[in-house]
Amino acid sequence: MQRDDWKFHYTGKQLLEAAKAKVSHHQGKYTWWLATKDSLLNTIRSEGLEVSEAQALQHPGHKARDWNQGARVMVRNDLQTQLDECLRKLAFHTGELDSFQGWVQVFEANQGSELPLDHEDWMFFFGRDQ
Repeated sequence: MQRDDWKFHYTGKQLLEAAKAKVSHHQGKYTWWLATKDSLLNTIRSEGLEVSEAQALQHPGHKARDWNQGARVMVRNDLQTQLDECLRKLAFHTGELDSFQGWVQVFEANQGSELPLDHEDWMFFFGRDQ
């Protein structure tokens, strides 16, 4: 017998509990990343902006064109990178929550059913999250 052909039988009730555990996991991660994003946005608002002013504006007698090229406002790169990570993680965990909440609904309606799972199915419901 090839392990790729193996089937493991679980009831809808067992899979319901596994799906609820996944919802709980992703809800916790989502909540953590949301709080991290909010904190990071507060940091960006309070200290994350940098203003780079042209040296020409420091000296008397600068020319009119110096005002057009005089200053740039930038968000610190490290904070932008952290914000990007937060938004990626929030998108991931939102998608996972939607998926597993759907599975919870399916298994709540089919708790008495017996379903054959292969290895990939088992990993989806019972495996460690990445």
